[in-house]
Amino acid sequence: MMRPELDSAADVLVIGGGPAGLSAATWLGRYQRSTVVVDAGEHRNRFSEAAHGLLGSDPISPHTLLAEARAGLAQYPHVRLVSGTVTGVERTPDGTFRAEIDGEQITVQRIVLATGVRDRIPELVGITEHYALDVHHCPACDGFTIRGQEIIVLGAGDGVPAFAAELLDWAVRVRIVTDSSHPAVDAVQRTALDEHGMEVVDGVAEALIGEPGALQGVRLADGTLVPGSAVFFSYAHDPSSSIAAQLGCELDHEGRVEVNGFQLSSVEGVYAAGDLTPGLQLVPIAIGKGTAAGVACATSLRGHSTAAPAPDPAPPTRRFATGGNS
Repeated sequence: MMRPELDSAADVLVIGGGPAGLSAATWLGRYQRSTVVVDAGEHRNRFSEAAHGLLGSDPISPHTLLAEARAGLAQYPHVRLVSGTVTGVERTPDGTFRAEIDGEQITVQRIVLATGVRDRIPELVGITEHYALDVHHCPACDGFTIRGQEIIVLGAGDGVPAFAAELLDWAVRVRIVTDSSHPAVDAVQRTALDEHGMEVVDGVAEALIGEPGALQGVRLADGTLVPGSAVFFSYAHDPSSSIAAQLGCELDHEGRVEVNGFQLSSVEGVYAAGDLTPGLQLVPIAIGKGTAAGVACATSLRGHSTAAPAPDPAPPTRRFATGGNS
């Protein structure tokens, strides 16, 4: 038996109830398309105290942001929000999609993927208590809040020096602690870092020292204490693209879903938005991409093509023939 809040069919299935998914659902609701939003509750910023840079709401807690967005959906009777997990999706011979949500099935005309990414969190003593207070994963999001401080960067991969360099806009000093199991900072990069006054410390981070919100530094496995009042880490940001892969969507080298100007993937009828797609990973941008996906998805249901790589996500409402034959 279907759960009461889940219909057996709808126009659109939005997978993911974060900023991008709820933004898409809002605009699908405004276009009066029957929409089911499935939210597994694993939002990237669920541990953060605040989201920043959102026009008119800066700062705002991620919990409040999502709660207000869900409340706003109540004005759109065509949209239903469901707690659960989409465990599989397939395209049927007639071109529709059949999805399974915790063992229950729904058939839809369109899909919006907004499942985001998952940050690989370092294994450190104290990480749970410090995360989102003085340990962060996004320089653009939290750099301003740590301005004037000494920062420690933890990470693996050859992109870590560039990641650390972003923090020079705010920090008075940046130190990189290499992960000796993933040596990545080569001689050329070390020279460039030295020219910018950035220190490289070779070793494996083991524990955070100090009380949450009052970090003193990071202790390495050999006992060395690297001083700093905040930590940023960059190990991996894994796109949650298993459903996209099931559907055959084209992915980039990082596993993110390739989309055009309408947020349409390489699979007709499948749109994607937010951190799951290439580009800056910021809440305001995720909301904008969700808006583009929602509008394009809604208008595609009345026959407007969204296959062209157009820069404008809002297509004309109607097309009329010119002259006396209209």
